[in-house]
Amino acid sequence: MSENIEKSTEYIGYGQLARILNRIHLSIFKFGKKFKTYAARFTFEQYKMKFGERDDDIYIVSYPKSGTTLMQMIVYQMTTDGSMDFEHIYEVSPWTRNASHNGEPVPNLPSPRIIKSHDFYYYFKKKPKGKFIFVYRNGMDTAVSFFHQNKSYNNPDEKFDKYIQNFMKPSKKNWFNFCKAWFQNKKKFPILYVRYEDLMKDKTSEIHRIAEFCNIPINDEIINRTLERSSFEFMKLHEKKFGEQPKKKKEKVYDQFIRKGEVGKGKTEFSEEATKQFLKSYNKHVQKLEKKIFPN
Repeated sequence: MSENIEKSTEYIGYGQLARILNRIHLSIFKFGKKFKTYAARFTFEQYKMKFGERDDDIYIVSYPKSGTTLMQMIVYQMTTDGSMDFEHIYEVSPWTRNASHNGEPVPNLPSPRIIKSHDFYYYFKKKPKGKFIFVYRNGMDTAVSFFHQNKSYNNPDEKFDKYIQNFMKPSKKNWFNFCKAWFQNKKKFPILYVRYEDLMKDKTSEIHRIAEFCNIPINDEIINRTLERSSFEFMKLHEKKFGEQPKKKKEKVYDQFIRKGEVGKGKTEFSEEATKQFLKSYNKHVQKLEKKIFPN
């Protein structure tokens, strides 16, 4: 009986219709995602036109969880009176792509503006005005930090090994290619490269490097204030001013944005096999460029 049903025209027809409709659904979904991507891109281009460019703009660029917020705080303390009278760091150092995505108005900020970006190098179609500070962090440490944020924010059931495999998956937009393009700097942007590890080791020296590169006048008072307010303890105490927070009070409070800021954690958490995989891609795409930029 079952065999006869499976050979019937009606049975076969239902199967064919189901397959056709599934293909149509997948096509619409696929193109729908593309349209949404293009819409976001054009919205951002429009936002940037209104935001404009200034000669003294300071772009702080990094792969996520590499010390972006720390650098925002450092430069903010160096270029202003250091007031903490803001609800969130984005008020004084905007993440323009995120603001565009959220439909936020273009802020009217004094110069120099401190602009956060996680954009890939090729997203900058031309040489913009201003200067760039690229914050670089060990990729294994970055992956561990990113894992914990994703687990806290998005997926409490996230498994470390699976996340790390996705982090290292070959992609035009993975950590290796992100760093490679910014290190190559084919368009010759004015870039100051700062290692996260150096900020942890000798922040005072890095502050002097930043001041010289950005033509920021500093003195002992500014340096001491910057050291204090960019410390892990201070930023953790004021975490709500830096991390993303829920819009409704009853929702979960994210308190792991400023987590530990440790150096070398990746080496202890990566498995032996994952370490081999990471080093294979690192040696191929990043190692020589990193050594050239950071010879010591």
